[in-house]
Formats: sequence, C-alpha cells, structure tokens
Amino acid sequence: MDPSDASGPQSQPRGMVGGRNLPVAIAVGVGLAVVFLGSLFWRLEAFTAVIVVLVTIASVEVSRVLATVGVRVLTVPLLLGVVTSVGGAMWLGAAGQPLGMAVLLVTAFLWLLFDRHRSAVTASLGVTAFFGLWVGLFASYAPRLADRPEGPVVVLAVIGAVILTDIGGYALGVPFGRHKVVPSVSPGKSWEGLIGGLAIAAVLAVLVLPRLSEAFTPLSAAVVALAAGAAGFIGDLVQSMVKRDLGVKDLGDVLPGHGGVLDRVDGILFALPVGFYGLALFA
Repeated sequence: MDPSDASGPQSQPRGMVGGRNLPVAIAVGVGLAVVFLGSLFWRLEAFTAVIVVLVTIASVEVSRVLATVGVRVLTVPLLLGVVTSVGGAMWLGAAGQPLGMAVLLVTAFLWLLFDRHRSAVTASLGVTAFFGLWVGLFASYAPRLADRPEGPVVVLAVIGAVILTDIGGYALGVPFGRHKVVPSVSPGKSWEGLIGGLAIAAVLAVLVLPRLSEAFTPLSAAVVALAAGAAGFIGDLVQSMVKRDLGVKDLGDVLPGHGGVLDRVDGILFALPVGFYGLALFA
C-alpha cells in the first residue's frame, strides 16, 4: 500500500493513521512476524503450512470482496489450485508448481460445466486463473526458496529487499520525489523514491548478506536486492491498479489494521519468483 495515498493523521482519532488503527496494526504485524519467522527457522513443513494458510485466507477474501462488486471467482477451484501449488512446490519442487495451476483449470472447467446457473463463463475462468497465478503460483516460490541451502536467510533477503525498497522509497520520495511513476495508479510513488529505495536495499544487501550466509557474494546480494526490490515495487503498483479498477479499498479485512492478506503481501508475492531466479543465476 502506498502510504502517501492515505489522508493525514491530523484529522483522525488518536491512534488512527490513514484510516487504520495503528496500535492494532502494529500488534497484528508483530504477531504475524513471530509466526512467520518461527516456522521459517524451524522446519520447511511448518513454513509451508503457514504459507498454505495465508494463501487460503487470501483466496477466500478475494472471492468474497470481488463478489461484492459483481465479479465471480470460482472459490473451490481457486483454493484447490493455490494449495496444490504451494504444497506441491515443497514435495515435488518445480514439478509441483504447475500441477496446482493444472488442478485449478481442470476443476474450474468442470465446476462451470455442471453449474446450472453459470454465467459470464469466460470472465469467471479468467479472473479465477488470474488470482490463482498471482496468489498460488507466486507464493509457491516461498517453500522453494526456503528449501535452498541456508534457505531462511535467502527468504529473508528477498523479503527484506522489498521492505527496504518500500521504506527507502517513502523516506526519499516524500521530500525529493518530483517525477511520478504511474500517477493514475499511485500518485505518491516517484522515480526518485524508487531509485533511492533500491540503492538503500542494494547497499545494505552487499554489506550484510555475504556476512550472514555463504549463499551470497556481494554481486549476487546486489542482484537479488535490486531484482526483488523492483519486483516488489511493481507488485504494489499492480495491486493498486486492480483495486482501483474494482473500486475497492482493500482485497480483504481479516487482518485488523492491515486489510487483507493480499494487501500486505502484494509486493512480496511478485518478488519471490524474481528473487528465486535471480539467485539461481549464481547457483
């Protein structure tokens, strides 16, 4: 989410920023971080289970939100597809990821064939496949990254690049941003902020990652930080574009103070496959 799109805190009740309860948002964020990090450093199976839960919630939320604006998502095929992709990535590696998308499409075709009240068939198939790829296929790279040598550090490197690019972009974009990237989608995001955020992420990655893990050289650390950071930036823009097109503020509301799961992980989802293949170049 673009912080600069929110209204100023001066006109809102204490603790409210951008229409969200900041203390509650912080508490939820810390809780999620504890669960995420605990599973990541414990066992691959536990980490994969956490990702499965998140993509399941995201899929249900998206189906519910889109239904309110007259867009039908085939929830059951979507759930089967995303869960199979993420679980398959852990058990079967690369072969398990497209399996989930095959399951999604086959079950979606069958679902509509036997649905007596079907309508807008092509639109329903298209939007279901779109969110299946976005949520399921992209998320399936999380267990694959975690399964690499020193996987927890690798996962945190990719996610950290997204977070640092976002924070750096906001910190530098507010005072120095003059040239907007896509003002019709996100008026607050500037090229100056993006370049500054990527520079911060890359410099910190080069200084820190090679010291933490043998999986990184200074060059691979810089490449992964730049690629993942840029992908996260694009993912944030894409989600803003989709929400503007649908006319909704969030794609869910299960996380108090944050909106939905997909609202929180939009950039990270885009960064996971980019970080995976960026790192594979140096394997």
